[in-house]
Amino acid sequence: MATLTESELIDIIYSKKEGDNTTWGSTDSEYLTARRLLNAGVYRWEFLEGTRWKELYKKLSSASDGTKTCTAGDYDVSCPTDMRLAPEKGTYVRVGSEDVPVISVHEVEQYRDEGSSYCYFTGNDKDGFTLNFNPNMTLTTGATIDYMYYKSATKFTGTTSTTEMRNPMFLVHYVLADLYQQDESGSPDKNISETMLAEMKADNFEVIGDALDNHGFGI
Repeated sequence: MATLTESELIDIIYSKKEGDNTTWGSTDSEYLTARRLLNAGVYRWEFLEGTRWKELYKKLSSASDGTKTCTAGDYDVSCPTDMRLAPEKGTYVRVGSEDVPVISVHEVEQYRDEGSSYCYFTGNDKDGFTLNFNPNMTLTTGATIDYMYYKSATKFTGTTSTTEMRNPMFLVHYVLADLYQQDESGSPDKNISETMLAEMKADNFEVIGDALDNHGFGI
């Protein structure tokens, strides 16, 4: 499905709710309420139990920030600010032409004195993440760093904002269900939105295994 902007989604919501082709202005209270409800729907999708969405995996190379090249002697480097989950043990960070294995932070003490190549991530999505290399490694200034990570979903903040969600019409029905609930008039939108969410989840499980092949660099 083609990406729909915030204003396009809210225009659809308006027409379905009010039954005409005028719109709310972007500073109207109704519009701003709809924006909040859109973001509530994004959170519903983003944190769906047991689901990691293919659309939220991202390469460091395409991030807007985060350290992307090595500096000799700098073993603790910043990660993208939109990182929600760091790469897990068993994955790799690519440094130049080398795939450096990621270990668990709990294993650092047992590996600390080794000269082998390894790295680990510390931090959290509130305070930010740091990529830590084994200080016994030799890092070459200018060597490219890349890895796959799991990002936070984009929230709606302006009329041209978009979502990573595969089927943004879920958000239309999610918002309508809430609006109809507020005025105590029934609608089928709750069931429609949950069906769309279940369909996205089923589609996601069909593709996620193949997409994470090749240490996650296949996405």
